[in-house]
Amino acid sequence: MVYLNGVTVIYPNGTRALHDVTLHVERGEFVSIVGASGSGKSTLLQVIYREVKPTSGQVIVGSQDVTALRSSLIPYLRRRVGVVFQDFRLLPDRTVWENVGFALDVLGASKREKYRKVPVALELVGLAHKSDCYPHEVSAGEQQRVCIARALVNGPQVLLADEPTGNLDPDTSWEIVQILTEIADRGTTVIMATHDKAIVDRLRRRVASLLHGTLVRDDRAGGGYDEP
Repeated sequence: MVYLNGVTVIYPNGTRALHDVTLHVERGEFVSIVGASGSGKSTLLQVIYREVKPTSGQVIVGSQDVTALRSSLIPYLRRRVGVVFQDFRLLPDRTVWENVGFALDVLGASKREKYRKVPVALELVGLAHKSDCYPHEVSAGEQQRVCIARALVNGPQVLLADEPTGNLDPDTSWEIVQILTEIADRGTTVIMATHDKAIVDRLRRRVASLLHGTLVRDDRAGGGYDEP
């Protein structure tokens, strides 16, 4: 489903964010990408949804070579790749329902499609009863659930989560990760960048470790968070 083959990213200032990373993730897998701050976790996610173009190497999502995509086709890629951010990025002047629906607006979805898909996404994350609330009226954990619903509303094949528990307490963090694992168990590929050792140790799912942009460990058996 997601294949990184020999991916290197060197930014214009000379910083090497990733070095010759090869990582293959199959449909329905849940993979935690771990490593210290600055190890390249976010960059790895960004090359998958073409926020960043690799300096060298190849990124394939499904059967599509993401690295070869013309700029005009990137929005079509992002219909198939949902992204959950640490800082929520919700629109404060729109309701929970409208925030989720906005993800469909930018894709030009019809009103009928919105009214069909948004309730399903909110139900999936347990927030159907909060659809008329504004972001400041719900908890941080609920705001992150809104972000997950927004990322899922278009039925992506891949869900990327960049430090989704970074602003949450331990109990809420585990609730969010449980939602993500349920999504993977339904067949969506989930790749989560995290530095939350407790979560990774508790999950016991596949773990890939980065050190200074290099993949130094890939434990498919579901190991814990060992510092590389």
